[in-house]
Amino acid sequence: MRITKHKPVRGLIIILVCLAALAAAKLAWNQANIHALRKYDARPPLNVVQQSSLQKNGYILEEFTFEGGPGEIVPVMAAIPSNAGQACPAIIFLYGIGMKIGFVDKIAEAVTQEGFALFVPEQLNRGKRRPKGLGAVEEIATFRQRIMTTIRDPRRLIDVIEKRPDIDSRRIYLWGASFGAMTGCSVMAYDPRLKAGILTLCGGDFQKMARDTAIRKTLPRFSWLKLAAPVAASLLRPFDPILHIARIAPRPLLFQNLLNDEMIPRSSVEALYNRAGQPKQIRWYDSPHNHPVKDAIKQVVLDGLAWLKTLDRELVSSSRLNIPMH
Repeated sequence: MRITKHKPVRGLIIILVCLAALAAAKLAWNQANIHALRKYDARPPLNVVQQSSLQKNGYILEEFTFEGGPGEIVPVMAAIPSNAGQACPAIIFLYGIGMKIGFVDKIAEAVTQEGFALFVPEQLNRGKRRPKGLGAVEEIATFRQRIMTTIRDPRRLIDVIEKRPDIDSRRIYLWGASFGAMTGCSVMAYDPRLKAGILTLCGGDFQKMARDTAIRKTLPRFSWLKLAAPVAASLLRPFDPILHIARIAPRPLLFQNLLNDEMIPRSSVEALYNRAGQPKQIRWYDSPHNHPVKDAIKQVVLDGLAWLKTLDRELVSSSRLNIPMH
């Protein structure tokens, strides 16, 4: 049988063409998603619907909905100081990947006592936005959509807040936790209406996170998760906060991270912190991620509120706004 000398060359060319096609497809994927998360259309009607209002200890607990996209109902839980006497500053809180808005009542009193209103939008596939019978496969398949809506919905919520007479639209801040902090970087990067941000349990450089996370050491040697993690990190590259965080400066950022975080490695935290512009601060707390110490959580909340209150006073003073402070 005659062996053609050109077969190995043709095989190599085919491999190179396939690799080039994959690289081009990945580049197109990255660019399309980055463009999509930057894009914002404020034209569709918000269609705000008030659902409930309940007087609590020093604040009013509200529930309302708005449309994130046409026909997409986004539930919101809000806590508004009862006796503010004037338009107050507001915090938009983006929670972690396994949370839902029901936790608001646990922190509402502390937030409102410092003079801030609190607004928490429900995320896609959580709480009332979770379809019945949603399985793990469907949740993974719609994870990109969850990321995109978690970036879009706060911007729509700002549109809602700006129309409220009890909120000073010049003093709106963002506070994100874990997944909410990572997506929150993109929200702040492309919406200058947010004057400052707190990033709690946040890291960047997803490849570094996949490689250095302490969870990796607990997995079997040939675990499929070890192979899947870098692939997922590559697919999620457009949403990596390390690509967007530099755009937030010169608005202030406070990082709050854990010394014993088994999910977000210190290398990932430091990579993101170093990429952020000034002004910025970082504080460390002695607690794990998945089962945080209650005292650490309390201190995180108290420190965050104290930092925001100081910042809010400085903003009012520098703007020379005629606004009485609490």
